[in-house]
Amino acid sequence: MEIFIDGVDFFNLDAMKYYSFAKTFKGNKKAKAKELVFSEYYYGSRKMDGIWTMIIKDMDGNFHSRSRTESVNGGYADKAEWIPHICKELEALPNGTVLIGEIYFPDNEGSRKVTSVLNCLKDTCLSKQEKGEWLHFYVFDIVAYAGKSMLKTKFINRISTLNKIAPNEHVEISNYVKGEELWELYLNTIENGGEGIVITHIDSEYYPGKRPAWKTLKLKKELEDTIDAFCDGATKPPTKIYNGKELETWPYWIDDRTEKRLDGCHFIEYTNGAPITPVTKGYYNGWVSAISFSVMDNDKPKHIAWISNIPDEIKANPDKFKDKVAALTAMEIECIDGEYSLRHGRIENWRDDKKPDDCSFSQIVN
Repeated sequence: MEIFIDGVDFFNLDAMKYYSFAKTFKGNKKAKAKELVFSEYYYGSRKMDGIWTMIIKDMDGNFHSRSRTESVNGGYADKAEWIPHICKELEALPNGTVLIGEIYFPDNEGSRKVTSVLNCLKDTCLSKQEKGEWLHFYVFDIVAYAGKSMLKTKFINRISTLNKIAPNEHVEISNYVKGEELWELYLNTIENGGEGIVITHIDSEYYPGKRPAWKTLKLKKELEDTIDAFCDGATKPPTKIYNGKELETWPYWIDDRTEKRLDGCHFIEYTNGAPITPVTKGYYNGWVSAISFSVMDNDKPKHIAWISNIPDEIKANPDKFKDKVAALTAMEIECIDGEYSLRHGRIENWRDDKKPDDCSFSQIVN
């Protein structure tokens, strides 16, 4: 599907990626964030914990809704009919308008809760909402208005246009603030259990598919202390099918009949119907996609995290890291049905000075 507004195919437009502090950042992150917030060059608002969504009202007045990522079969699924109440409340939008925001449950935030509904068949999705809670749309950016692209428009002016849109029962328009009010919003959001805020430079354009440094910054809650845990040896297999956009130069292919790995790019043969399939780099090389970490609870290992953002060296040789201890950090510790886990966990550094028995479950509870 293609939806052109002012010469831009917005339905297939890559989402802008928001900047976070780099691992190599040597300064005090909180001090740097406060410096930016109080510089008066950034506006920010609360980040809702839901699913990134683009809602388009095309030039003919029809609504479309797509997520950040493509489906497993390639292309973006149009989910407008899954959220008819939201589209109805946006009827007053002029044709040729594109909004970006989060689909979420206001009384039950969490991306997994949203996907468990939106990924159902349409009738099931609507039935679940009717019996439970209706999905809401939190609008935080606008990239086209009344048939004109705003991709090159400064953020401060996009906010001004965004304020023309009236909120409704299931549509919330982001309230942007700056300076001291923005810092208080950040502190209050974290204190009340929110996910955090996003700040954007007043002169920033919208950069599809890019993550320009310091144009935006996500300020989210992270553990002040690390959790010592050991690699327990469990692994997850890699995703097999490659669904990226570099097929013409992609070097990882297999023969469907024999599972034999093929050298080089085979895009032309693939388009001509050859029984071959593009696969992920991890699948081609026989790597794992994630490794498991545990802590000790009453002398027994207790799983607390799957870590997927790991170097190729670990993906290729996970057994070499079994029983090694790492300092893990995360956005937060989750407890679901009595089971604790690290949300968005990552390896801060390896601890050669510790052994698995030094990794107590009491770290999690405390």
